[in-house]
Amino acid sequence: MAEHVRPHIHECDVFLWFADNGLSPYWAVRNLLIHEHDGHGKVTTEIGDDVWVAELTYSDSGIAPRESDSIERDVLRDWELHLEGPGEAKAHFEIRARFDDMKKPNGDTASIPWRGGEGMDVHTQASNIPLDVLPVLLRKGLDALAEDVGTSLNASYFRRPLPESTISTLEFYVRYKRAYGRKVVRSDGALYRLMLLLADEKDTKWVYSADNTDVIGYRHAMDLEPSAVAEIVPDHSTGVRLKSYHPKFARRDESEDDPLSSPKFGCAFHKSIDGSGRSWSNRDELQRQLEELLVNVLRWADVPTEPDPTAYVADDHFDVVASDRDIATLSDPTPRIEAEQESVLMSVLGELTPTAKEATEALATDGGRMHYKELAEETGSSVSTIYRILDRFGDLVESDRGMVKFTSEKIRQEIVGLVDRLEEMKESTAERVAELANVDLRSRADSALEKWMAKYGANLVDVDGDGGTLRFDTLLSKLRSVGEPRVQDVLAEGLEAWTSTGRDRLQFLELGVDAKLRGQQDLSGAPVGSLIGW
Repeated sequence: MAEHVRPHIHECDVFLWFADNGLSPYWAVRNLLIHEHDGHGKVTTEIGDDVWVAELTYSDSGIAPRESDSIERDVLRDWELHLEGPGEAKAHFEIRARFDDMKKPNGDTASIPWRGGEGMDVHTQASNIPLDVLPVLLRKGLDALAEDVGTSLNASYFRRPLPESTISTLEFYVRYKRAYGRKVVRSDGALYRLMLLLADEKDTKWVYSADNTDVIGYRHAMDLEPSAVAEIVPDHSTGVRLKSYHPKFARRDESEDDPLSSPKFGCAFHKSIDGSGRSWSNRDELQRQLEELLVNVLRWADVPTEPDPTAYVADDHFDVVASDRDIATLSDPTPRIEAEQESVLMSVLGELTPTAKEATEALATDGGRMHYKELAEETGSSVSTIYRILDRFGDLVESDRGMVKFTSEKIRQEIVGLVDRLEEMKESTAERVAELANVDLRSRADSALEKWMAKYGANLVDVDGDGGTLRFDTLLSKLRSVGEPRVQDVLAEGLEAWTSTGRDRLQFLELGVDAKLRGQQDLSGAPVGSLIGW
């Protein structure tokens, strides 16, 4: 993708696990708080170029101490470190002891996620702070509190979160002008188009909620479980919430002097939507997917995606600057989903018998839902004839306890207008499909390319006349003797899909390849041509 605006992290909820020093850091913080700060510590300090306030307190954990802990209380304490920085930047760290066979004070087993052995689970909730800065802030906040009383912590404490640490929430946002926000939330905007096209897609789950209190677009949100996201972007697998929203107390009018008078657009990962968290070791990929989807949804809504100060509004944390993260330019899924449905429809409609045409028209004009016996009676056909007709439509129709319906309301509406114009469409089927899909004729073959990209987790990055990169998320290999796909075969298959769209063969051969290889040095920029022997 060409230069695009850089989203900013809004909020995150992370469980940072530490085990390098067992429980020693936990007891060190206990000593710092209970003995050095007499149960409550607070200090103002500089971290980087900014002034932060660090405060340390405690709370009961609900976990009983072990006999070996020599604690006279019946419950361990959690150490609560709270930091507030410039603007709305803040972080809260809850430092919690973890060990094998944890018990509640009443002796019952405590069912708490933990890897085993001794260590700490630091529940981290933060706003407007990049993920990689969180462990740094944790350590610097504790250091400031230690220095305030003339002591220090072991230099190795809280330095390296375990890879299996878990991200439960992560949101990126941009702040844009109200005029562009309306492009996202209006009745023909990007969110509504996604909702309408997914409405009848089997095995997808999503929730759309809208609130226009006080101002149009006060809060419009769409929760997309992984199945729905995969329909929109085949190589994405993260359950997300897309949201355009104003602050709690929305301004009546937009003002150049008040950034909060302009709405935010966010893309957030939530464990509650996805069904599972994401590991700390995969945080870069999670951030890439969120940024990629956020920016592309804006593009599908015809919102400028370059860092344009006439489109975006800077605030205390979001700056209107270019991102340094490589993301793919994704095709608008609304015409793609329509094209997949309509290409099947057109091929079937063009060859319908008069009886089949009559049955199709009856089903379409009766609200898209009819019992098969009623359909047979209305057309004077046998039940077996009706089933043969319906079978030709494949996934465009479905039957549930004898009730037959089109799986897509969009397709039903198209049939109402198209079924009486079959002869015209026979003469210009390709042009009509392209028109409906809002793509040129060449892109009708793009499905082969998109299927290949989805199959191997391939993304096209910065593709233009001067080159570009193919980035693979799938683990590949150069050897036939291992289970992973062989990179030479994958690229040869991709070349065939690429040229089937009418694209220039040489352009594909000159693309650089970024891929992880099993047991070998990863590929970074190697030309396709050199890898497949051209």
